[in-house]
Amino acid sequence: MSNQSPRTILLLLVFLVCSMGLINPTFAASDTTPAKATPSHQIQVYYLHNTFRCFSCNHIGELTKAAVLGGKVENEQTGEESTIAPAFKDLIDQGKLSFSEINVDNAENHHLLADFHTRSKFPVVVEIKGGKIVQYKVLNEVWKLLHGPQDKFISYVQENVKEYCKGL
Repeated sequence: MSNQSPRTILLLLVFLVCSMGLINPTFAASDTTPAKATPSHQIQVYYLHNTFRCFSCNHIGELTKAAVLGGKVENEQTGEESTIAPAFKDLIDQGKLSFSEINVDNAENHHLLADFHTRSKFPVVVEIKGGKIVQYKVLNEVWKLLHGPQDKFISYVQENVKEYCKGL
């Protein structure tokens, strides 16, 4: 047995242990960045949808996300892409405002339809204090505004989010 064999066996053993996730080779213990705490008072905007979505349903999700987070969206009428400025950047950076698309066909999310007294394919603005829902609003008008000027859709969503963010 040569001098290289024990070293090779040791390296092979370390490789196997790391690949199984038993040792983290990045030494995460040296990371001293504290985890961000979730604010006790926050606003969450959900877009509730089903697994299978039509073009309009996808477009509502895209426009709602852009209204909250900012971003690029395609104009349904012209096909041109436009950029929506982030209207809530500070609140998002502070963790006080978030956006999530939620598939209500998943068993763990199905209760949201009853919780918010709605069916799917609607954005919902939710105020949460101390981990409990204080109030919410289902943005029912999105279907009426979807095929009109995009700025009216974006304004409608942003105005409702701003209303809920006043108390933050």
